[in-house]
Amino acid sequence: MWRLASSFLPATNTGVSIAAFFFLCYAGVMLWLGRRMLARFQVTGGMAGDDLLMAGPNVMPGALVGWFRCRPTGAFLNLIRKEFRLLRPLWLITPLEVLGWICLTMFRFVPERGSTRNLPVAVVMVGAFSILIAILAGSLSLGEERTSGTHSWHMTQPVPARRQWLIKLVMAIFTGVVCGVLLPTLVLIAGGLIFGSPFKFVDPHAEMVWLLTVSLLSFASFWCACVVDGTVRAVLWLFPMMGALLLAGRFGDWVAPELMGFVVSRFDPFADFRFTNLISNILYSRYATTAMFATLLFVPTLLLGVMQSYRLFRAQLQDSAMSVIRCLLPLAIVAFLCSFSLAAFVAFVDHAKQQMWTLFRETHEAIEKIQPGTAKLDAAHPLELTVEDLAKASPLSERTRHWLGNSSITVAPYKPHPGRYCCGGNSSGITFVPDKAYSWYLATIRLPSGSNCTVSFQAGRGYGILGGVCE
Repeated sequence: MWRLASSFLPATNTGVSIAAFFFLCYAGVMLWLGRRMLARFQVTGGMAGDDLLMAGPNVMPGALVGWFRCRPTGAFLNLIRKEFRLLRPLWLITPLEVLGWICLTMFRFVPERGSTRNLPVAVVMVGAFSILIAILAGSLSLGEERTSGTHSWHMTQPVPARRQWLIKLVMAIFTGVVCGVLLPTLVLIAGGLIFGSPFKFVDPHAEMVWLLTVSLLSFASFWCACVVDGTVRAVLWLFPMMGALLLAGRFGDWVAPELMGFVVSRFDPFADFRFTNLISNILYSRYATTAMFATLLFVPTLLLGVMQSYRLFRAQLQDSAMSVIRCLLPLAIVAFLCSFSLAAFVAFVDHAKQQMWTLFRETHEAIEKIQPGTAKLDAAHPLELTVEDLAKASPLSERTRHWLGNSSITVAPYKPHPGRYCCGGNSSGITFVPDKAYSWYLATIRLPSGSNCTVSFQAGRGYGILGGVCE
């Protein structure tokens, strides 16, 4: 181009000056156009990123934006302000959720406490907002930082990585609980006050379960955000991760009874009466078993997940399916072991109770054949029996004969009182009301070891065992 300009301009100082001016102007125009083009491709006023859940620059009013803007001092508060800014989409979803609960409460679509009718579809749809909020609260902040590439920058700050991780985790669970549980509960309580009772639409037990569910969802989502890159990927991995853990726990719950049945049949751990009696006296109810299951299954798995999330928060992501599976495998193993341990314990206790129940049942059947009723029984002169007498009247198993060897059995009339009794092999009690059409008697078994067993029977009925206990 310089040669082309020289052919049109004379080779003088004036021509050289004109050519230089022309090229300088051309360079300046190209530089200006390049700068303008670069500015058009930049995202101004917010963090750079292409995630679908990225918050825009004008989401909140200017006054609130100024309050959440970082200050020159106060690193701890600046980190909290940063979390509030990264969670801005939730502040838009929460008013919609609160408005939905207000409408449902005012039109009384929410079932009253203790009601047995099914939840309306509208209540389920509005309740889904809480699940969405819990998931986004755990994955949005860290997912957006990883997508934009600023997370690695924050690791170079003078603020310790442990503090940054803890702030993110606490803010995720706090946001999920406040927006997904606390605000809807306050709306329901306010609606109950309008209609006469503050807990008209609120069940405290159900609220505690929902609080625990939302907290676990928020933490599980945060764990996924520590494992993968991006908010959307964290949300998509959440449900396979939770499904894998539940499947591992269910598999342990299925394997344990089968394996315990094989162990009991092969090694016979209940040959000793005192040991069997000690295990069979362990009482547990359905609610206690559920609480034990939740504690043993979730607490170790949760602690391991917390430690993993801190390690992954500091590490450089590999962001592949195999890396997610490698991180998920230890959690699945812990969930399996915890579920297996609890189910094996329950199965072992049930086997011990079944052995004691067999002892009581066989004793009852033999006494029924020796003394069909209680008409001839006298409390002052009870019926005295031995294990040989029982064996002659009804066949006894080898274990029952071994346990009752050299023992004395006394049978006397008995008047049961209404109340709650434990029914042998059943772990839960039943509310008993005596039937006046039948008579009862009490068998006292004195074992050579010094233990005494008292078993109450219903005369004239093959399975009329009220209860039995051995000291």
